[in-house]
Amino acid sequence: MTLHVFSGPTLTADRVRRLAPDAVCHPPVGHGDLLRLGATAGDAVVIIDGVWHQRAPVRHKEILLLLDAGVAVVGAASMGALRAAELAAFGMLGVGRVFEAFRTGQLEADDEVAVLHTSDGQQLTEALVNLRCTIRGAAAARQVTADEAAALEEMARRLPYTRRTWTALHRAAAAQGLGAAVQSVDLWRQAHPYDLKRQDAEHALRWADSPDFTSYQPFTDALSGQPWRTSFTTLWQVLYAPAGQAPAPQLPLGALMQYEQLYDPGFPQRWRNRVLAAIARCSDPAEAEAAVDHGAHADALTADQVAFWLTEAELTALDPAEMLRRVMVRSATFDSAWDVWPATREDAAGLLADPEATASTVAAALELNAAVAVEHPRYGVDRLAPDRLARHVAARWNLTGEAGARECDAAARDRGFRDWSGAVGAARSYYLLQRERERNAAQ
Repeated sequence: MTLHVFSGPTLTADRVRRLAPDAVCHPPVGHGDLLRLGATAGDAVVIIDGVWHQRAPVRHKEILLLLDAGVAVVGAASMGALRAAELAAFGMLGVGRVFEAFRTGQLEADDEVAVLHTSDGQQLTEALVNLRCTIRGAAAARQVTADEAAALEEMARRLPYTRRTWTALHRAAAAQGLGAAVQSVDLWRQAHPYDLKRQDAEHALRWADSPDFTSYQPFTDALSGQPWRTSFTTLWQVLYAPAGQAPAPQLPLGALMQYEQLYDPGFPQRWRNRVLAAIARCSDPAEAEAAVDHGAHADALTADQVAFWLTEAELTALDPAEMLRRVMVRSATFDSAWDVWPATREDAAGLLADPEATASTVAAALELNAAVAVEHPRYGVDRLAPDRLARHVAARWNLTGEAGARECDAAARDRGFRDWSGAVGAARSYYLLQRERERNAAQ
């Protein structure tokens, strides 16, 4: 069993390793991170912290995908407590007082556990659950009255989580004539330090790393027979879940697809064959072209529809049948609701020219990006200007400077991208490697 732990400001990686020496530590979880693990039945994941505003948070159905695969998922303290309360009926395990408060409805707002923190996990603000716990502790110790405690809790609740600090609470309380009360609470806190989130997180981690936990079997009865999977779950697996077998680079199918879409000149023809064959429900490209012609007509499209999908030159030069084929192919973009887009490497047979070679190239691109980000942070791929990427893609697709938006969108859609901006964005991950290889080839 591999134990994965996602934590940050609540529990540092060093503390995680002291409590569970064999755990694999990860930063706060976000969208896609769980699927990137490649976790299988028997593995366990403990979610403590997660991102909110920095990037998309972990989706509920990402957790369901793990549970359905036989992976035990435990939540506590922060994002983990929220998700566990929301998914307890589907097999996610919750631990601790914060989880119980959300599960029973005593707490409802996400910002009860939210804190502002630096990229390396240094906490900058206080969690509301911890402030509540401290204020109530001081009241129980008769440092403030019940009315004063209630007023201070309300003041803390009204502070935005990004500004929720003891300093801000002192300021707010002083403005309301409760300066002495908050001072009493703060002094009591310094003599009785207590971190509810951290206590819950450590409790969850000790349990997940204990012999008792190894006997746990995730229950997924609530998922059985239910149509809970959607086009989005398929899309996320394509984009994030490792495809293929070790020792080959464990990369998601989406990355392999993107690379060949961008750089393989043979991809547009393979994509066209696949789309037309899917429409005609036959495997032979020639038969597919004929079958498509048989059942549909270009004159069924409005002038605006045709103009959206085709360029001016195509409107002049193409016969109606070819116009219709191109409209069909270009409208079949990456839509995981339709099985024309592959969900696994096996599904991609015939579409990917050389999956293993592409995987090696993509892995090299990602390694180079990571190295540049460390050695030259100002020149990382995140800082690449869109116009530079656009020129890069246009050159590889032989689009001249005279190509307009319709020509660029058409070229992108012939490769399965939704539009030109989607293709340009996809090139960000591969730009540095392509430029390096081209410079080396020119020398």
